Amino acid sequence: MALAACLAAGFVAFYLSAATPAPRSARIPDAEFSAVRAFTDIRAIASTPHPIGSAAHEQARDYLIGRMTALGLSPRVASADSFEARGHLITGGRVTNLIGILKGRDPKAPALALMAHYDSVPGSPGAADDAAGVASILETVRTLKTHGAPKRDVLVVLTDGEEAGLLGAQAFFNTDPAAAHVGYIINLETRGGGGRAAMFETAGDNGGDIEAFTKAAKRPDSNSLSVYIYKHLPNDTDFTVAKQHGKVGLNFAFIGRQFDYHSPSSTPEALDLGSVQHMGDEVAPTALALAMGPLPTRAPDVAYSDVFGLTTISYPPAVGWAVVLATAVLIVVGAAGARRAGPFSLLDILRGCGTSVYVIALSGALLILARRATGVGVGFVAYRPLLARFPTFEVMMLCAALAALLFAVGFSARGRSRRLAGGLALGAGAAASVFGGFDPVGLGFGVVGLAAGLVIFDRPAGPAATWTGLLLMALMAASAIQLVAPTAAVVFVWPVAVAALASALSGAGASRSRVVKALVFLLAASVFAWLGNIFHLMMEGLDLAVLGVAPAWLAVLMIWPMARSGGPGDPGVKAGAALAVAAAVLAAYLHLTNPWTARHPQTAEPVYVASPADGRAWRASLVPPDAWARGVLCAEGGSIAPLNLSPLGDAVAAAPAALAHVSPASASLSRLPDGGTVLAMAPNADASRVIFSITARTPVDAVAIDGRPVVTTPRDGTAAPFHLAAGETGYVIWRAGAGLSMTFKTADPTSLTVRTIFVSPRWLAAKPVGPYPLAEQPWDLAGSSLILGAVKVP
Repeated sequence: MALAACLAAGFVAFYLSAATPAPRSARIPDAEFSAVRAFTDIRAIASTPHPIGSAAHEQARDYLIGRMTALGLSPRVASADSFEARGHLITGGRVTNLIGILKGRDPKAPALALMAHYDSVPGSPGAADDAAGVASILETVRTLKTHGAPKRDVLVVLTDGEEAGLLGAQAFFNTDPAAAHVGYIINLETRGGGGRAAMFETAGDNGGDIEAFTKAAKRPDSNSLSVYIYKHLPNDTDFTVAKQHGKVGLNFAFIGRQFDYHSPSSTPEALDLGSVQHMGDEVAPTALALAMGPLPTRAPDVAYSDVFGLTTISYPPAVGWAVVLATAVLIVVGAAGARRAGPFSLLDILRGCGTSVYVIALSGALLILARRATGVGVGFVAYRPLLARFPTFEVMMLCAALAALLFAVGFSARGRSRRLAGGLALGAGAAASVFGGFDPVGLGFGVVGLAAGLVIFDRPAGPAATWTGLLLMALMAASAIQLVAPTAAVVFVWPVAVAALASALSGAGASRSRVVKALVFLLAASVFAWLGNIFHLMMEGLDLAVLGVAPAWLAVLMIWPMARSGGPGDPGVKAGAALAVAAAVLAAYLHLTNPWTARHPQTAEPVYVASPADGRAWRASLVPPDAWARGVLCAEGGSIAPLNLSPLGDAVAAAPAALAHVSPASASLSRLPDGGTVLAMAPNADASRVIFSITARTPVDAVAIDGRPVVTTPRDGTAAPFHLAAGETGYVIWRAGAGLSMTFKTADPTSLTVRTIFVSPRWLAAKPVGPYPLAEQPWDLAGSSLILGAVKVP
C-alpha cells in the first residue's frame, strides 16, 4: 500500500510539473506575455500550408511585414539564393528573410536577435512549427516596447526556408550585413503541438547563459543533460547555423503532441496554447533582461537542472564529485545503521549488486518486447500509429518498466526463483524477435537477465543489504557518468543521492520510525516525479524503447525499501505479473485496433508521376498506401506494382495511369572553356522543387553554385569541399522555382548521368484524386506531380 500510494503521489507531482500553464488572456497588463494575443498571429500565419515559394507563403510574408511595421520594426525584405551541403546532398533555393529592428539607446552595442522561421513543410499549416515561434517573438517585442527603449538594438530575424535545409539562416549569416551586429540569439522552434517549452541548446561555455536564463525565466525548463544529448543528435535548427558562425545564445522548443509535427493536423485549433504561454513565460523576461542589461559573459559549462520548474540548481561540473562523495558517505551511514539494527551480510550486498544487473536486463527486455509487440514500424511516418495514441503507448511502456522492477523485488524477497527469474528475462528477450524479425538487443538483455537470475535468486535476501548493493551499483554508474560527461551527470546523480539520503535516514530501511518512514515517502515521491519527467521525455523525444531502462533502474532505488518493508515473501511477483499482463493487453490493443480518427488521421501521399521520354505515367503513393489510397492509385484501371523513383532511389507503390501533357525540368549541361561543366536550370514558377541526381565514372570536384564553392557543413562545424568519388551519386534539391547554375569538374564528362524530378504542386493527371475521408490527411507532397527526366550530355 505504501508503495502504491508513493507511486500515485509521484505521478501527481510529475503531472503537475509537466503540465503547461493556462494561456493568459488579452486583458492582462500590456507588459506581460499573452498566448491569446499571440494566437491571433498564429491563426493568420498558419491558416494553410505555406512552404517556401508557395502563394500561401507570400501571403504569410505580407501579413508579417504588416505586423512588424505596426510594431515599429521597419521590416527589411532580404532575398537571396542560398544552399547548404550535407554528405552527398545539396539543398538550396531562393529565400526571403524578414529583418526588423527595435532600436536601442546604444546602436553600437551588440544586438539581441530574436529568431524563428516562418515557412512550413508542404502539407502542414505549421501552427506549431514555427508559427508559434514567430508569434511568440512578435508578442515578446510588444511586451519589450512597454518598458521603453532597450539598451541595445533588438533584431527580429524571421528566416525563410528552414524546412528546406536551414536556407534562410544560411543566407542571413553568410551574406546579410546585420549578422555582424548580432551579439546574442534567442531562437524559437517546436517539434510538436504541445508540452512545456524547454531551453534545450546553448553554445559552448554556457555558464553565463545559464545564469542569465535561470534568473530571468519564469518556470524554467532546462537541464544540462538535454544540452549534452542535443550536441550528439543529427537534428538541426537555424541555431545550428548561428553556432557555426561563432554566435551564442539560447534555443527553445516544445516537443509534446508529436503527432502534429510536420503534419496536416498542425492547425491553430490543435495547438496547445499553454505551450505558447510557457514559451513566452521563459522567453519574454529573458529577452527583456538581455535587451535592457548586459549580455551573458562566456564562462565554463555548468551542470544544472531545473527542479520541477520551480527553481534551477547549477554548479561547476567538478562539484559533481562532491555530490558523488556525499552519496557514498550516505550509503555507508545507511549500511552502518542497518548493521546495528539486524542481520546484514556481505553476500546479500553482492546479491543487491546482481539484482541491479537483473533490473537493467529485465526492464530492457520487457520494454523492447512491449514496443515491438505493438506491430508498429520504426521511422517517423511508420511511428505515427503510436503517436496517435501516445498516452496509451506511454502507459504500456510504464507498465512494462514497473513490472520488471516488481519482479526483481519479488524474486529477491522469496528466493528459490532462479529458474523463473532467468527464464522470464530470456523469454522476454527472445519474444521480442517474434515481432518484426530478429532483435539482437532484446535477446542480449534476455541472456544477461538469465545469467543474473540464475546466480542471485537462490534464496531470500535481506532487504537492507540488497538495497545497499543496489545503491553501490548506482553509485559506480554515477561516478562513471560524472567522469565521462560531467555536465550531463546531474539527471542521474541527483536521484542516486536522494536515494542514498533515504537510506542514511532509515538505516537502509531498517528504521521503524513513522517520522523516518514519512520522510522516505516524501523523498521517494519526489524521485518518482523526477524520473517520470525523464521517462516521459525519453518516450516522447526518441523512439528508442531501451532509453526507458535508465529511469526504471533509478526508480528501483526508491521502490526497494517500501516494496520490501513487509519482510519475507514475494510481494512483487504477483504485482509484476499483473503489470506485465496489463502491458501485454495494451500492446495487443495498439496492435489490433485502428488508430485513425478525424483528429489523428492516417497519412496519405498520392502523387502523379510522369515520364514523358518513356510515354508512361503512374499514380503513386510516397507512403505505404492503405485501402483508400490503393483505390486512388487504381482509379484508372491499373494494378499496383513497385516503381523505382530515380533519382529518389526508393521503390514506391504505383499503378499505371494516362500520360498527361507535361514537360520535365528545363535543364542543360554544357562545357566550359576551362574544362569544367555547367548544369543550368531555368526558373519555373510552377516548380515547388527540382531534384537532380549526378553520377560520373570519374570523381566530381570543384563544385560551385552561382560562382560560390559548395562545402559540406556537418554539425561539428568543420568544412570540406563537396566531392563525389568515381561512381558515387550526388543529389541536388532546389526549391521555390528559382533558377540554378552549378559548375563542377570531372575528368570524363561524357560519363555523366544526370536525372531529374520536376515537382509541381498541382495534380496534373486528368482524373482528380477526389475528397479525402475524415480519417485521411494529405501528407507532404500529396496532390503533387513528379515529372521524370534526364539531362542530355553534350
